[in-house]
Amino acid sequence: MTHHYTVLHGGTILSLGGARPTDAASRAAGAGAPDAAGRRATAICFAHDRILAVGDDAAILALAGPETTVVDLRGRAVVPGFVEPHAHPYWEGIAAGMPLLAGRDRAAALRAIPTAAQHLDPDAWFVARYDPTGWDRPEDPTRDDLDRRVPDRPVLLAHVAGHAAAANSLALALAGIGAATADEPGRLAIERDRGGEPTGVLRGPDAWDRLAAAMPPPGPAAGNAALARAAARLAADGVTSVADADVGSTAGVAAEMAAWGAVVASGAMPLAVTLLPGLVRLAPHRSDAVPPPAEVASLLPAAVRARVRLAHVKLKADGALTTRTAWLRAPYDDAPGAGGPVHPGEALADRIRVAAAAGWAAATHAIGDAAIAAVLAAFRAAPPPAGTRHRIEHAMLLDERLVADLAAAGAAAVVQPEFLAWAGATYRARLGPERAARLLPLAALLAAGIPTAFASDRPVVPGAPLDGIRAALRHDGGLSAAEALHAWTAAGAAVLGDADAGRLEVGRRADLAILSGDPTAVPREAWSRGEDGIRVAATVAAGRLVHGTLEGAA
Repeated sequence: MTHHYTVLHGGTILSLGGARPTDAASRAAGAGAPDAAGRRATAICFAHDRILAVGDDAAILALAGPETTVVDLRGRAVVPGFVEPHAHPYWEGIAAGMPLLAGRDRAAALRAIPTAAQHLDPDAWFVARYDPTGWDRPEDPTRDDLDRRVPDRPVLLAHVAGHAAAANSLALALAGIGAATADEPGRLAIERDRGGEPTGVLRGPDAWDRLAAAMPPPGPAAGNAALARAAARLAADGVTSVADADVGSTAGVAAEMAAWGAVVASGAMPLAVTLLPGLVRLAPHRSDAVPPPAEVASLLPAAVRARVRLAHVKLKADGALTTRTAWLRAPYDDAPGAGGPVHPGEALADRIRVAAAAGWAAATHAIGDAAIAAVLAAFRAAPPPAGTRHRIEHAMLLDERLVADLAAAGAAAVVQPEFLAWAGATYRARLGPERAARLLPLAALLAAGIPTAFASDRPVVPGAPLDGIRAALRHDGGLSAAEALHAWTAAGAAVLGDADAGRLEVGRRADLAILSGDPTAVPREAWSRGEDGIRVAATVAAGRLVHGTLEGAA
């Protein structure tokens, strides 16, 4: 008898099997209740893409035969592969080739533009990302800033948050944006000088789209390469399942679905894939019919349709705190206004209702407290299709009443702790101390029984789940490392409806992250200081080693 198995032994296996959603629930249940890391073992065996056994070294090593690959973990830990339920892999792959204008010195960041632009073809646009949250002067670059540095080619900069963009005069002209161009309430606000001329800064969910429409879109080869690049980056961070939370936002739904189909079919994307098409990209106008999931799936090659999940559409209720486009109940502390809705009046509820009737649950971006309240009201008016949950994405500015309403709505929360490490100072400036203290009450969400999954929204932030755990534990003293691990694994799989991911149990998909040590054995204070010493040593997706090395494993 041959044994084409792989056995990992001599370590700590955190299966998440039998885990409660929170350690708080375990503590409340009394001694002996399972914790958020679930069952613990020392060895695991898998073959092809399935887990065969989890147990102690003696029992699992007894399964080995002459053709078994046996790997001594030497004390390392195995956890379920991290689940990333809200990212933008297509854009991440495209953006990986762009300069990022960041750092402390705003003037130095802008001075780098001419040097970077001089290597481009004469007719090419200069396209980059910018992050003003750490600049000494956090103002967005204006057309004058950019014209002084590159007057002879179009310059287009994307704010890392995705809710603003900046352009020079030539890019504005090619995009047809001038003094007579009207704003689109909730979707596009054109900043203007005293004379009514555009300053070059656009805000809102359509800011990038409006400017980028003047550029040639990425071709199929560029899209495929972008996704392959993103797959490698995700695997290096221990991610084995990823959701693209706004398919169509860079190159259009058809082009991006074609790219996803190609890379899944070729194996260049070895991770489990969930796609969330942008609702306004499927149905641009409020009165448009929404195609059902099966119709959107038909854009994929038939051979890969069963391997790609399609259950949610993505839409936005507001913008971002960093760009002052999040919709608040009270004005910003550092500027007039309180933001506003992307979809005014009853339009948000109508869109969610029509999507649900077509077979989609809604994954709705809401950051400000006014936006969260509007989304929850829309969810109550339009329940999701049977067997699914609506999702609220980000859910940042909460109070006790909103937490209770979110629990009552039965929706899941998909939140990004790393945002707090990235832009905490900016959030405090925007909101003031009292409101900033209400950002992402993670332990309160879990204690309320709300299905809460961690995500990154990468490439807004770098997005490594371990960095998300560090940020979460630094932010919320009521959270444990095991709870944060649960939120990055079992909870994410549940949000995506992927019964094969998130837990290391017999019969499930062999998605593993091998860590340098047991994350639950590190004091939370060390995590919050970034002194935990935990890193990703290897990643196995569907039984295939996709990052790192394991002695003897292919």
